[in-house]
Amino acid sequence: MSACIRCGSPDGDECLYVRVETETVTGTSEKRGWKKRTVRETVKGITPYAVCPACAKKAKLRAVLMTIPITLIAVPVMIVLSWFSPKPNRDIRKEMASYPVAVPLIAVIVWLCGLSVYLPRPRALYAAEIVHKEAGMSGKAFLVPLDARCFTRRKGVKPADIMYKTPVKTELAEKLVPLVEGETDGRDLIGQTFVKEEDVKR
Repeated sequence: MSACIRCGSPDGDECLYVRVETETVTGTSEKRGWKKRTVRETVKGITPYAVCPACAKKAKLRAVLMTIPITLIAVPVMIVLSWFSPKPNRDIRKEMASYPVAVPLIAVIVWLCGLSVYLPRPRALYAAEIVHKEAGMSGKAFLVPLDARCFTRRKGVKPADIMYKTPVKTELAEKLVPLVEGETDGRDLIGQTFVKEEDVKR
């Protein structure tokens, strides 16, 4: 146990985090109507931080509760946008009459979509967000917790698991697998930059 970085509680769960600085540059592509996006991810260090379960739980609860105002904003926006969508033989009165049933149903669906994102998310990823904020890291940096439980319940972590749960977009995900599984200390990764280039629509 170590002191929690947020509240100072001695019950902090210590975890190793890989700190990654990311840079995205957009340029011209050889394909017409496309642009080339280059993502660079540089490993800056591997550092232990501690966050207590109570702070991680509060961060998760806060994120879950945020789905309510998001839903309250998203549903009216969707309704307004639907007014401007072209429909043949449109009957506005009939649409308005269906709102008392349709609007609550849409709200529930949007809210459940939000819950499906935040509820299954492991507490260690919320702890990483707490560390990022409390350590005063820049917006271009993110942390990857070296805890296999964050990424999979199966035996063995895959690069796709890391890319799905964290902002990692490059080959770095593959290099992080041995660290997450405890097979290496990852010191050789510090200072390395991984690059991914892709064509995206303008």
